Parts: sequence; structure tokens; C-alpha cells
Amino acid sequence: NVASAQDAPDPPGPYVIDLRGALTGVPSAGPFFPVSASTVALPVPSRAFGFDVGGHVYPWTLGLSRVGVGVNVMRARGSLSNPDVSAVVTTLAPQVSFNFGTTDGWSYLSAGYGAGKVTSRVAGATGGSADSGLLGSVNLGGGARWFLSPRLAAGFDVRFHLLASGNLTPRATIVGLSVGVSVR
Repeated sequence: NVASAQDAPDPPGPYVIDLRGALTGVPSAGPFFPVSASTVALPVPSRAFGFDVGGHVYPWTLGLSRVGVGVNVMRARGSLSNPDVSAVVTTLAPQVSFNFGTTDGWSYLSAGYGAGKVTSRVAGATGGSADSGLLGSVNLGGGARWFLSPRLAAGFDVRFHLLASGNLTPRATIVGLSVGVSVR
């Protein structure tokens, strides 16, 4: 009777495409909103809902981890109806990740440098709009993916975006949470 060795599970990868719903904070500092909103002290949205899409490849192994490179784009909108105030947060987050697990599921930690933008609008008598312009953004985060079939996974990502100050806007930190599916 010869014992047969079991095959070791494959490492994470070789690629994934993420499609997720997103929830993120909205910077509340006055300069991110029109001057009229800042001077009248109107309430502004504190969170925004939207989507997060991304793609990642895993070309290298480093110790116990698989190194990945990829990018996520998040766009989310928050609004209040009385007064009519809205804000759109957009981030572009290139990143390098360290992935731990197997091809059936893995967790990861990642970081990178990209860009973020906040645009806002106030309707009515105190109306106006504001646009932060593209701001440099360090992103730090992590998450996990669990494959329910060979091609489809459920997963989540938590990401901190550290927005640099702009000409008129202060530095700001926003936290995004996204949940959805990954395909490979």
C-alpha cells in the first residue's frame, strides 16, 4: 500500500477583477463645499454610496505571500434633500498588495499612491458648486476574497485614502468600505 501525497493548494491569483458596491466618508471641511454652504453653515452629507471596480495580477512570490499589483476606481455620491446638497467622491487607487492564502481564498494588505477628487453642489438660493481638483492620495487597506466556484468569489475591501491638500482644500482622510464579487 503506497501512500499518495496530496497536491499543495495553488497560491492566490493569477488575476482577479472586482465589482463591488461602496460606502465612503465625505470630507466635511468647508472648502470641499461651495462658499455659500460654508458661510451659511448648511448641513453636508457625511457619507456616499456608489461602486468600486478594480483589477489585479499576482506575478511574484515573496516568502509566504504572493505579491500583486493592481488598481481600483471608486465613485460614490452622497446627498441631503433639505437643503439640496450633494457631493461626489472619486478615487483612483493603484496599489501593491501582499496576499496570503490559496487560490480558493485569500486575504491581503495593500498600499499605493493615486488620486482623489471631491465635487459638490448646493441647489437653491444658496446655490453653487465646488471642485477640489485632482488631489494626490496615499491609499492603505486590506480585505479578503473567498471563491465560491472556480471563477466567482465574494469579497470585501477596507481602504483609507489620505488626500493631500489642494489650492483651496485642506488635507483629508476618507475611509471606504466595498463589498461585492470578484471574477477570474
